[in-house]
Amino acid sequence: MAVVIQSRAPNEESWHLEGSKRNHFKAYLTALAKARVTGRIYRLVDLDGAVLEQIEKHPSRG
Repeated sequence: MAVVIQSRAPNEESWHLEGSKRNHFKAYLTALAKARVTGRIYRLVDLDGAVLEQIEKHPSRG
């Protein structure tokens, strides 16, 4: 199942297409890495348009 990756900045309303991956796990790892680097909010969407997951950068601890 292909999974679409979308992103937006915390102050933006619309989502921007980032690409897609062949499965949920690869999409999740890509979105998590990008969220940590860019600080943007990412979400994973299936081909029917249903949001599977939202990923945000978590503040570093200690």
